[in-house]
Order: sequence, then C-alpha cells, then structure tokens
Amino acid sequence: MIAVGGDGTVQEVVNGLLEAGAGAAMGIVPLGSGNDLARSLGLPSELSSAWRIAIGHETRRIDVAHARNGTGDQRWFASAGGIGFDAQVAQAMADRSGWQAGRAGYLLTTLAELRRFDNRRVRLTIDGTTESMDVLFVALANGAFYGGGMRIAPEAVIDDGQLDVCVVGDISRLTVLRQLPNLYRGTHVNHPAVSMRSGTRIEADGDAGTLIHLDGEPFGHLPLNVTISQRVLAVASARQVGLG
Repeated sequence: MIAVGGDGTVQEVVNGLLEAGAGAAMGIVPLGSGNDLARSLGLPSELSSAWRIAIGHETRRIDVAHARNGTGDQRWFASAGGIGFDAQVAQAMADRSGWQAGRAGYLLTTLAELRRFDNRRVRLTIDGTTESMDVLFVALANGAFYGGGMRIAPEAVIDDGQLDVCVVGDISRLTVLRQLPNLYRGTHVNHPAVSMRSGTRIEADGDAGTLIHLDGEPFGHLPLNVTISQRVLAVASARQVGLG
C-alpha cells in the first residue's frame, strides 16, 4: 500500500496495516505539509523519485509506537507524538487549509498559541522511572524530525527499539521565541532547560486538559501511555535508487 500525503495520511495507512495483521508494508509519497517521517527515512521530496521508491521492492523495517489516551482511544504512530504546547498548536492547526496549513501558517499559529498557553505540570514515567516537572512540552520521537522539519531528536534512530524523549522545561515565552531557530538546527538540545531521554514505555499524566498529538494530529488529553514495537513495519527504502 502507498500513502500519498503527509504524516497524518501515513498514520492512517499505518493503523490500517497494523490492525490487519502480519506482513505490513507500505510506500510513502510525501505530499503533505510536514512529511517528517519521510525526512527521517531520507526519502526524496521530488515526486518522480518518490514514486519510483514507493513502488519498488527494497524496504526497511522500522519501529512503530502504540498510544492510549485518557479516554481509552488507541492509535499507532510512526514519527512522533507530544504533550503540552505543541499539541495545543496541533489542535489549532487541525482546521487550517491552504497556505495556513503550511510552514508559514504553522509559525503564525505557534506564535498565536504561545500568547495564551501556560506551562503544565506533568508526571513522566520512562521505563518505570518517574519524575514530576513543569514543562512547555514533551516530545516522543521515533525519528529525528518533527513539526515540519524541526530536528527535535537529532540522535533518534527509527529502528532501534527506543523512543527519544525531548523534555522542554519551564521556560518563558521570550526564551521560546529565541529557541525556535535552534529547533530546526537541532541545537536546542544544548539549552539547560532541555533534556533528552529514551525508553520503550512512556507514561504521562498531569494537569487536567493537557492535550496530546500523534504525528501532528490531535489525540485527546492526558493521561497517555505509549509503547514501542521494534521493526514491525516495512517501508519502501531510498537505498534501491542510490538516494539513501
């Protein structure tokens, strides 16, 4: 099966394949506004090259994460999820279309939501170890990219059986604005309020109404339980045409 679109479309296809059982395999033609999974896989944005790869026979097996939210909804996601500010932006972006759904619209929405967002108190448990903290957001990354090209987890490997967890702590609005360019470079990890962790099972709870997103799609509110399944999905690979 071939997913033609962005990370939300890929998520729909991934869920259909994994719910159908063994032998899950897919190709990706990245035509969405984000395309972060395609970036993490090194797939080209040029259309004819993307199609050649998507219909080819060379595949790479990748990890996929399974999530359950506070109302019991369950979804698989292949790229990244998050709680807090970025999920609030995802909620605000859900009804956008045209240029507002692109990178410029995402930036404007981020700035607008930043004015009204208050940092959240969360309890984060990674492989049995629990910490309580105030955060702007927590990102759960399978691949390196997030939010339309941000290098949220520069060291993430998409088939290592781990989720990389980026915790952005209790920082001010001004600090957020100063750090936005660093998110695209991956150098935000050097800020003292940012910490990186990794694990196979992540649980999060905290302030009532704290939102969740998966692959940029709204996914209700906390609590959240996530587990990673290693190399359960075969994705058409760029290696067959010398592109990765």
